[in-house]
Amino acid sequence: MFARPFRRADEGDRRMDGTVYGANVAERSVAATERAAATKRLVTVSVVQFFASVCILARHYSFFLEKDFPAVTAALSGITFTDYFFCCSGFFMHYVNARKPDMTVGPLVKKRFIKLYPLHLATTLFYVAILIASAHLSSLGGTRSGWECVLPTITLTHAFGTVDQQCLNYPSWFLSALFALTLAYPAIRWTINKFGAASVLTLTVLIVVAYEAAYRFGDAPHWSSLTYNFGILRGIPTFLAGILIAEYLPRIAPHIKSFTLGYAAFGAALIGMMTGLDPLICYGILPVALVALLAGAEANGARSVLRNRRLAAVGGWSFPLYLLHVPIAAVLLNFAAVRFLHLHGWVLVGAALATAAVAIIASWIASHVLDSWTPAPATRRKPA
Repeated sequence: MFARPFRRADEGDRRMDGTVYGANVAERSVAATERAAATKRLVTVSVVQFFASVCILARHYSFFLEKDFPAVTAALSGITFTDYFFCCSGFFMHYVNARKPDMTVGPLVKKRFIKLYPLHLATTLFYVAILIASAHLSSLGGTRSGWECVLPTITLTHAFGTVDQQCLNYPSWFLSALFALTLAYPAIRWTINKFGAASVLTLTVLIVVAYEAAYRFGDAPHWSSLTYNFGILRGIPTFLAGILIAEYLPRIAPHIKSFTLGYAAFGAALIGMMTGLDPLICYGILPVALVALLAGAEANGARSVLRNRRLAAVGGWSFPLYLLHVPIAAVLLNFAAVRFLHLHGWVLVGAALATAAVAIIASWIASHVLDSWTPAPATRRKPA
């Protein structure tokens, strides 16, 4: 499945006895890259995904500090690595499945469903309980969510314009878009096998050009800001970009010798989001480049603290943290710290940090529970 960018070793010069010599350093590098691809996992991409989730958490929790620290809220309000999440999802989906001789939608969706939907359903039911309680307890105050949000959220259609506001566990619109893209992946894989990766690359470029034209020459919002209002459109280009990175990884990896450029891309994206840099750059180009640079460096054997075995597990916490940090804040920050205890200033900052710690611990627990529910891959017995 993965294209070989260099000549095969058996195309080199041959010794008198017919054996091959002349396989150059570049060829050996490609071979090493393909061996790395067989491991089905690149640690650094998923570890950075966890740190991206923490950045999203910081953005949402900063809204509680706006009265006392408006500058902090203003600086953090633009941070969102959701597009990096889409790119990672496309990358890992193709990285794991590209070499499989046959693939059906059923097992792919089942694995994704078991991994993500139970937690999504639990957080949705939590907000349903708040809706019920708010109708009977005036002390809870009103909520911005209504019963009209429940069915679209449970059926994962709330990234298709079926609701008119951010409601319930509002980051979960991402799952709605991701499930739709998961259903589309087999067709994308078939297109790559049938017509080549260049066809998907061309399609991706055309989609981005159309989106940017609608934003720059029309009155459409930038596609990186779409959530409940057809967030599925937002996910398409970066999801496709992730698939293309996995497809072209053997060509990319030999040219990336270290993680330095990956660190720079992450820092540049973060600064760009905080300073209002052009959205195409900080929400589109840089997150996609970050996935390519991290995956390429690791596949090429570069060293990084992010490859530490002790850090590898945190990558699995990223989606639980993405889903859990808002409902946990609803209880500990919104209700307990702000409404009941009336905290403010640095005391409220301490409460926000403590809430973040609780969210991370809860994500760790949820990750282990969901992993225990995920069926282990079948193994073949060797013939006796």
